[in-house]
Amino acid sequence: MRKLKKASAALTAAILTAAMLAGCGGTASETAQSSTTAQEQTSAQAADAGTEAADTESGSTKIADGDVTLTIFCDFQTAARAYYSDLGENPVVQKISEDTGLKFEFIHAPVGDDGSYFQQLLASGDLPDLMYTNLFQTTYPGGVEGAITDGVLYNVTDLVEQYAVNFNTLCEESGDPDVQKKIRGDEGNIVKFGTTWLPPTDNNKVFNGLIVRQDWLDKYNLEAPVTLDDYTNVLRTFKENGVQIPLALCEFNQAQFYANNPIASAFDVSIKDFDLDDEGNVHYSRTQDGYKEFLTVLNQWAKEGLIDTDFVSRTIDDSLKLFQNGTAGMCFAHTYNVKQSVTAGAAVDPEFKLTSCEMPRVNADDTTHMSKITSSINSYSWQVSATSKHPEEAVKFVDYLMNPDVMLLTAWGTNEGEEKTYTENADGTREFTEFVSNNPDGLDYDTVRSLYMCAPFQIKYDETMEAAQYALEECHQSWDAWGSQNDDKHTLFGYLTLTTEESKELTQIKTKLANYSDEMVYRFIFGEEDLETGWDGFVAQLKDLGSERGEEINAAAYARYEARE
Repeated sequence: MRKLKKASAALTAAILTAAMLAGCGGTASETAQSSTTAQEQTSAQAADAGTEAADTESGSTKIADGDVTLTIFCDFQTAARAYYSDLGENPVVQKISEDTGLKFEFIHAPVGDDGSYFQQLLASGDLPDLMYTNLFQTTYPGGVEGAITDGVLYNVTDLVEQYAVNFNTLCEESGDPDVQKKIRGDEGNIVKFGTTWLPPTDNNKVFNGLIVRQDWLDKYNLEAPVTLDDYTNVLRTFKENGVQIPLALCEFNQAQFYANNPIASAFDVSIKDFDLDDEGNVHYSRTQDGYKEFLTVLNQWAKEGLIDTDFVSRTIDDSLKLFQNGTAGMCFAHTYNVKQSVTAGAAVDPEFKLTSCEMPRVNADDTTHMSKITSSINSYSWQVSATSKHPEEAVKFVDYLMNPDVMLLTAWGTNEGEEKTYTENADGTREFTEFVSNNPDGLDYDTVRSLYMCAPFQIKYDETMEAAQYALEECHQSWDAWGSQNDDKHTLFGYLTLTTEESKELTQIKTKLANYSDEMVYRFIFGEEDLETGWDGFVAQLKDLGSERGEEINAAAYARYEARE
């Protein structure tokens, strides 16, 4: 086995500190001026670069001759940090460096970072050449195009159209008629270059929903619930037969939970967001009559002890543990949690079985419209800094990662030396060797993968690998159940772009709305505030805090998205 040395915590901290302090000089205006000049020069070069584009199409992987170093901000798995000082020690990265002629230097956020490190990096004014993140899309005022205007990011549109053969092929072959609308901003610039692409196993599915103890349903002669009345009956039966927590909810600010809106979607509202209606109008969910109906159901369940008061501080993982150890009969889960629970639950109770439930709805023939449907074009993408001296090489490198052979390399490893990570079957499919699945040195599966494969550079999840990961019948059943009569038609797209001014204003509005309504929602559920007498005042206060202005901002962004070509 390749000798791996553990990196000390002090060394890791020193590397991170050095990266942070490497250059905190330069004003925003100076950065904008210098980057504008660089962009003009590179755009002019791109216009005359037909020969190099032809080289890319012919399959050449060389981008440089060892004379270009790209600094990169990207993920670095926790398991790998015990053995590598940074991603540059990964054998896949070293192979990529050899193939492309590029050198790399890495900057990684510390373990457990909440995005603060990235904000400090932005504030320093000393940005790396490349950044793989969703934070420009989700937190920067005006999104990617706002950052381009501010002189923070390089506008890669011309370079992508000139050089990114693989990216453009993925777009063309996606089968999505709106792909160009989704990868571009309102000004027509490409803002999602290098976004993560999903294989068929993962794409266009609902990965989150409610799961229930199938063995208990069988024991009490119950069917998996569909309508809210069915759910209430199942939960009451569990309670009557001694189940401590019939439904172990999680707190409403858990991202996967509020992205999929179980129970609330029965009334065509989200848990805490701005929603669309059938006519394309935007509404703030917590001002809608449907939200009152949602709270009425939870209030009744709370009165009967079908949900418990502790859920307001409970994570999804906490709920899963209660489900797996027999304390709860139902909880919210991801398809991967389904796989985990099958094993964890059986370890506690050999009779343990689970099934996934269809999203609760009022009537059996209703369709709900508030779940997250997986999509290849998402908030994560590669961004080039405006101060980069090598924007052309940066774009070529990201496109290189989308080469089909390179996508296999990042997913399966180099398979060189003594550590063979996979075997290839006659039909071209691959399987991990025992070096990965049953490592002779006792390394667990995730650690081996973080050391010998390269997920941070993996642009597209591998179909063979994803199919194997979700091979259990229970995983497939979760997709069938959660996707049944359920879609995302009334959720606002993640492809919307706010202007800088809109972004700042909407952030302030949403903060005010959440600060007031999050606590009030729980008070309504547990009867600390009377829903009937307090509802009108609750809605009026939300409107005073700007909910209607928030609707206007989102409606304008939605209209601009619909107008994209």
